[in-house]
Parts: sequence; structure tokens; C-alpha cells
Amino acid sequence: MIDLVKIVLSFILIVSLLRFRWNLGWVMLAASVFLGALYSIGPMDQLAVFAGSSVDPVTLNLVGGLVLIMVVENIIRKRGLLRQMTESLSAIARDRRVSMAVLPGIIGLLPSAGGAAFSAPLVQEAAGTSTVSPERRALINYWFRHPWEYFSPLYPGVILAAAITHIPVNRFMLSQSPLPLALVLVGAFLCFRGVEGHRVEGTRSRKDVLDLALALLPIAGAVVLVAFAGLGLSPAMTVIVIALFAVYRYSWKEMGTALKESISLNIIVMVLGVMAYKGMLDASGAIDSLPRFFRESGMPPAAVFFALPFIVGLLTGVTVAFVGSTFPLVVAMTGGHPDPSTVTFAFASGFAGIMLSPTHLCLLLTARYFKADLAGTYRLLYLPVLLVFLVGLAQYAMR
Repeated sequence: MIDLVKIVLSFILIVSLLRFRWNLGWVMLAASVFLGALYSIGPMDQLAVFAGSSVDPVTLNLVGGLVLIMVVENIIRKRGLLRQMTESLSAIARDRRVSMAVLPGIIGLLPSAGGAAFSAPLVQEAAGTSTVSPERRALINYWFRHPWEYFSPLYPGVILAAAITHIPVNRFMLSQSPLPLALVLVGAFLCFRGVEGHRVEGTRSRKDVLDLALALLPIAGAVVLVAFAGLGLSPAMTVIVIALFAVYRYSWKEMGTALKESISLNIIVMVLGVMAYKGMLDASGAIDSLPRFFRESGMPPAAVFFALPFIVGLLTGVTVAFVGSTFPLVVAMTGGHPDPSTVTFAFASGFAGIMLSPTHLCLLLTARYFKADLAGTYRLLYLPVLLVFLVGLAQYAMR
């Protein structure tokens, strides 16, 4: 029981500091020090834990992979591939509903906190003069930009979850795949209620299809290398970055600029902080004691796997926040070896909180652009979020 109290206290500290908008990495480092103090782990031993977690191969692969993802995003934006994607899709899609759904999905391929502001004008243009309420336009833009965050290796939350749980990324992606499929299907049925399928004038050409395929190639290549070729994140992204540098004939100076613009201290600190907290949990002995406590208490593990990620997701609106702060506890409760279905359920729970969070930047930017009533948008959002969450719950129940 005392172990649970100590971990809950560290968890309260994490949630409290996140509410003050602290960087997740510094929050997790502070929580690591606090947890170590609760377990009477001295300063020198804590430094040893931090040093060990920082040079762990998992940590180094994670940092390298995330930095390289940012390099790919930098190249894609600066070389006009994102614009090429949207323009070619607009020419290919003959139904406004298809354009309204797929355009935010394309923008959502790249992890960008302000991406909703970029895709909102595209949805507005695709809707044309159709009588779609501002709240429903906001729902469509917000909903369809998020399928990738469940399973794409370009998203830090996915890579962080796989690293913390020691589940290979390709296996994690496979386990997560029902969630984005459910999101798309649920969105197709519920987001477009009352929206007529207006046809778009013009003819599609082979060039439009080719332009779209070429624009998507770097992202598709990264997914294939990780999910199907079985490469680690860093090697896969290294291949993609080198290929893009070669195709666009980057000079050494341009390569240096791309790397400089892409390296984010916040991302590095985030990874180090999360892995330090995980290392301190190991050093404290809580990893061994928690599973035994929950077995003896009779508390349903599913309740914990739902509540912790959901609450953090709802409070922060940030995927890496609920993954980084709660997944080490999920690992501890499962004896250090969680099965993919359990992790998927915890992820589905956290992401349900993310989608309903009043602090989620995508939701706020979308509602503001369309001048939509936030309460009205929420009324349209509750049922789709619940249905996608139930897919994760069903997967957990059938494990």
C-alpha cells in the first residue's frame, strides 16, 4: 500500500505541474527526483539512475528517431510537398465530403501542434457553399486530422509508448490499427450527418494521381520501413532523410541548416525526463510491488488502465503527457510485460481524454476559425469519441 501512496503522490505532482504548462520533460525529471526522495534514494544514486537511463540504447534510439522525424517534416514543408499533396487531392476527389475528410488527414500526417489552423481553411474551401453548420465543419476538421496519432511512427506519442512498454514498434502499430480504422468509419457515418455529397467540377488526371503519390512517398516510406521491414525508428528515418537530401540535392550547408532548425531541446528533455522517471520506478522497487498490490486489493486493473491515462489526457490535451506519465505505471502493474491489447486500451483511454480536452490546441484553433460554438461542437463530439474508445475496450476484453 505504501508503494502505491508514494507513486500516487508523484503522479499528483506530475498532473499539477502540467497544469502550470511546464515542459513535460522537466516535469518528469522533477517527479523522478521527488519519487527517489520518497524512497530514500540518495543524490548520487539518483544521478546514477539518470545517467543510466540517458545512455540506454532505447533512449538514444528514441531521441535520434524523433530528431530525424523533425528533419523530414522540415524538408517536406520547405520543398512544397505538403502543398502538392493538398492540391493534387483537391483535383482527384470529386465529392466535397471526401475532400473535407481527407485534406485534414493529409495535414495530420505531420505532427504539428498548429496543423488544425492550416487544414481549417482547406475544409472551408472544400465545403464551398454547402449548408454545413460551423460546428459540424469544426468537427470534421478536428476529427479527421487525428487518425495517425494512434499508430503513425512519425508521432512522438506512438514511439514513446512503444519504447516504455518494450513492444516493437511494428507490433505496437498492428495492435493500434483498429483505432484509426474505427475513427475513420465512425467519422464517415456521424460527422457528415445532413451533409450532401456535392460534386466538384473538373476532371481528374493521371498527373494529379502521380503528384499525390510522389508527395506521400517519404511518409509512406517511413511507415513501410518501420512497420513492415522491421527497422528501428532511427535507422528508418536515417534512410528517409538521406534519400530526401539526395533527391533535393541538399548542399552541406543546407543539410546543416535543416538539422539545426529541426533539433528541439524540448523533445530531447522530454525523452530524457520520461525515461528517467521509468528508471526511478525500477530503482525504487515499485515495479515489483505494484502488481502484487493490485492482485491482492481486488481493484479491477481495467479501471486503472482507463482512469489514469484518461484524466491526464483530459487535463493536458497532449498525447506524450499521458503516455509519458502513466505508461510506466501500466508497465509496473502488469509485471513489466504488458500485452499489446492492454497498452492499446490504455492508449485509447488517454486519447479519448485528449479528444475531449478543453486544452487541446487543435480543438480550440478549429472552433475559433469556423466561429463555432464550442459547446455545440462538443455535443457532436461525445458519441464519436465514445465509439472509438469502445473499440479499444473491446480489444482489451477479448485479449
